[in-house]
Amino acid sequence: MNRDEKFLKVWNNPILFIQNFLKITDKNGKLVPFILNPMQKDFIKNLDSYNIILKARQGGMSVAICGLAIYYAVTIPNSTCMMLSHNDESTRAIFNKLKNIYNSLPSTIKPKLIRNNRAELQLQNGSIISCSTMGRTDKSRGNTLKLCHISEFAFVQSEVAEKQLLAIEQAIQANGHLIIESTANGLNHYNILYNKAKKNESAYKGFFYNYIDTSCMFIDEYKKYKKIFKNINGHSFCEDDLTGEEKELLNTIEGITLDILCWRRLKIQNSSIDQFNQEFPLTDQMAFITSGHSVFDNERITNVLRVLQLKKEKFIKKTDIKDLPSILKKYYGKSFFVYQFPRVGEKYFIGVDCSEGVGKDSSVAIVLNKDGEEVAMFRDNKIKPYAMAEMINELGRYYNKAYLVVEKASGGHSVIERLRHEHKYMNMSKYKSYDEFNRVKWQIGFDTNNKTKGLIINDLVESFDKGSLLLHSQEILEEMKVFEVKDNGSMGAMNGYHDDTVMALALALSGVKDGKYYKW
Repeated sequence: MNRDEKFLKVWNNPILFIQNFLKITDKNGKLVPFILNPMQKDFIKNLDSYNIILKARQGGMSVAICGLAIYYAVTIPNSTCMMLSHNDESTRAIFNKLKNIYNSLPSTIKPKLIRNNRAELQLQNGSIISCSTMGRTDKSRGNTLKLCHISEFAFVQSEVAEKQLLAIEQAIQANGHLIIESTANGLNHYNILYNKAKKNESAYKGFFYNYIDTSCMFIDEYKKYKKIFKNINGHSFCEDDLTGEEKELLNTIEGITLDILCWRRLKIQNSSIDQFNQEFPLTDQMAFITSGHSVFDNERITNVLRVLQLKKEKFIKKTDIKDLPSILKKYYGKSFFVYQFPRVGEKYFIGVDCSEGVGKDSSVAIVLNKDGEEVAMFRDNKIKPYAMAEMINELGRYYNKAYLVVEKASGGHSVIERLRHEHKYMNMSKYKSYDEFNRVKWQIGFDTNNKTKGLIINDLVESFDKGSLLLHSQEILEEMKVFEVKDNGSMGAMNGYHDDTVMALALALSGVKDGKYYKW
């Protein structure tokens, strides 16, 4: 490979360009070559058209995207890159990083700067990199963007974020890139957007980087915290100092060390476990702290979620299930998951929360055994009530003609009618009502009102808090995090979220507690 070929190889590769031509200021104020860390490299290699990043703090993502913006501005004439942030201070910091990196370019490849003001770099080759604060004014109107980076998007007011993002998405050119990057900040539009990307329910590609992924950026800080620990305790941090939780982390999390655990311990002592998990999450769901009148114990939710996320086998493989009915088989691994096979002679209880199947709320079935262990879960937001009835009929019969508790609201009435009269399913819950002559009338299903909902949710909260439930579905725990008591006293998911799996679980548990079981 001759000199020109080597140059073209570097010129056409953003990672090689950044590492060969750009410099940054290190933590000691020294100008050094811009060597990307593993997280930065991974992101640039896997960059897509629409990207959303959830990350631990101070990993260097913003500065890497500054380098990427300069790469596009230099190598692609007449390109426009826009860098947006949540406040003026952050915008100034990003612009200063941008200018310093631009100034480090070798003079032989550096386009002349024809405008350098407080908000914009305009290059002689026609390229522009602008920096501004994300507010109510439409920043992208009239632009065609090669790159748009939104920093700390979770800290932008949800109403503004949603409106601005819609406009920015339209401004991205066909081969351009939109990058939303943030640490977590509770439950808001960013959280919704990230969760959709994670579930492949949007055009966005989701990225998550925890504090292990960025540990190379904290080596000096680890040393400082080790010294602090020794000064306080009179000895160096060692395995004998570990709590049970820390021992579990050391044994199960790849890349974690005693130095990292010492740093983590002191960081938590300086703030709180919730604050630490928000700014330095180990898993993506740990990052999102709920606020307000949460019904379930968030610390317990976080602990159970962590255990589930560390499990290699999330559910029984389809190939290991021999006798699954064809109707259940077609949903398996997508909407339907089995965690434990039905056992001969055992009683099972299925809670069913139905939707209309139009892509909004999901139709959910949760299967519990008599001991409160979740053995199967079905969740689908497109299934119609008639197909849901077929599905529940097969699921119930597969689990030893399980006891069904079907909520009557929404599509539930149709599902109940079909189960009883078309499929002749007999083991179903009933509730008492009165006709116009005050005669007792028993009806099939579960009638949800403020009183009955309060009862089954309170039973669920008690069972969860006391450890009487063994859950295997992360979806249930994620919904528990956003299940709250509203100002009017009603209970349900926060605006923009769902509670279908929580309700189905509460219904199944009510079946377990009722103790009824109709044999046929």
